[in-house]
Amino acid sequence: MKSIPLSVAACALLLLSLTGCAPVETPRDLTAFQSQELTWEKCDGDLLLEEDRQSKVFKSSDIDCSTVLAPATYVGSDEVPNYKIQMMRLSRASESDYMGTIFINPGGPGGSGIEQLQASEFPAELTKHFDVIGFDPRGVGHSTFEDGTEIKCSDELDYKSYFDGEGSPANESEYLDSVKTNDVYLEDCAAKNPLWWTMSTENVVDDLELMRQLVTPDEDLNFIGTSYGTTIAGMYVTRYPDNVGKIVLDSPTTVDDDPIASALEDAKAAEAKLNKYLKAYAKHAKMTETEAWELLLAIRAYADDDMLLGYAGYELTEDKYQKSSETLLVRGIQALQYMPEDQAIEEFNLAMDDLANYGWNAAFEFYAFNMDGYDPNSLTGSTLAKKKIDRSNAYEVMTIVNSMDYAWPEFTEDQQRELNKKFEEVAPRWTALNQDSSGYEYVGPSVGLSWTKLAQDDPKIPDPPTKPLERINESGKELLIIGSTRESVTPFSFAKDTAKLLKSPLIAVGSATHGPAAGYDIKCLNQVLIDFFVNNADVDDQSCPGK
Repeated sequence: MKSIPLSVAACALLLLSLTGCAPVETPRDLTAFQSQELTWEKCDGDLLLEEDRQSKVFKSSDIDCSTVLAPATYVGSDEVPNYKIQMMRLSRASESDYMGTIFINPGGPGGSGIEQLQASEFPAELTKHFDVIGFDPRGVGHSTFEDGTEIKCSDELDYKSYFDGEGSPANESEYLDSVKTNDVYLEDCAAKNPLWWTMSTENVVDDLELMRQLVTPDEDLNFIGTSYGTTIAGMYVTRYPDNVGKIVLDSPTTVDDDPIASALEDAKAAEAKLNKYLKAYAKHAKMTETEAWELLLAIRAYADDDMLLGYAGYELTEDKYQKSSETLLVRGIQALQYMPEDQAIEEFNLAMDDLANYGWNAAFEFYAFNMDGYDPNSLTGSTLAKKKIDRSNAYEVMTIVNSMDYAWPEFTEDQQRELNKKFEEVAPRWTALNQDSSGYEYVGPSVGLSWTKLAQDDPKIPDPPTKPLERINESGKELLIIGSTRESVTPFSFAKDTAKLLKSPLIAVGSATHGPAAGYDIKCLNQVLIDFFVNNADVDDQSCPGK
């Protein structure tokens, strides 16, 4: 819930839950799903992006669409509805040139492969030989339940969570008030979506194997996964080693079995990025970096006192201006990490000028809402009744999948204090930005609801694993690992760890871009992909420039 404290340490603590034991369940009979016949047809118009968002490659290719019925659960009861997984295929290869099919996933959890397929400028040499299939994972975009229903929380409750309560409580009373707000949101969403728990990476991986069996039964899986898509890729390699083809992990998520160590790496990377923004703004505004930091803290304090204005809020000042929030300030800065670094710095400078001169937080509001699946342009009304909220379920998917993939342990109060201290040591500015100016951090037993706790408290729902998802490579195949050396969303250390663990070559890209391969705009990297997929060449560890 976005009104809950956003500090890395606090976010971790909010996921704390008691571990439990899941009942032993038997695998489902998949014969009916594995024998279904696919029909590739012209894509419905509602699957298509606006033309200005479609790539030249997409516009010049043959496109068709199909769906796969997948069971909501692969073990246990069959008294649950099926998912309808939406696929879109881009075809340019002639029969004589065809070498196979590549599935793609853009990450999230919550990203749409249907949209990624339409926006990507794939290298010509790749599409000359390979069809490319984008799919929306279960619960995402156009992959809903068979009857068309989707898993989605209340638009109004989700939207209001950016403004209601304290994003960073100053005391325990404020913290508990935020917990109550979060509980209302979760209880409402779980009641309206009783099968929310079927969205997990393990189920998505089984869906992917089902697609492979039906679409390319005579081929091993070729797959390019970006960000969270690398979690899918790593788990596929682990679960289906005999069916591994050519698989790319672009900006890998952590494979460390110590989630705290990974969280600290994330915090260090976010700290480095924040310091770059502040250094650039100091130069832009002709001040020292320390002065730029102090200015941001002052703005942060104004946000905490509801003194910032924006375009997206629904509560008004006495002068009829819309109030913004501290949550949107901090989350907007976080969203910049997904942009190319030069663009992020430029946007940070413009946003800081607006804040310093006018108390105007519209830019960070826009970035924050866009990152969480909203159409920011749908939030322009001055009251809640006047807004036409348009959002995907990207935020729900992200939080639910992450919760069903791993259940954090319960920490003692001493462990919590030690954890908070470590975050302050490795990321002092990032931690301060996410805290109340008082420095308050809740320490004590976990309180309130979480998706993990809802699963553990319901005997009908399988308990999330109490260990991070294991990834091993027993396929005998080398994968291709790609990471940007200066990015902060999934730090480069994650890529190095992944390459070592999965016994595969590492391509180090000299950039700060998250998902450098997914842009298909780096000549060196495109050639690596062509060598890997088309030329069947052995790829060694190497470096590529950012452009």
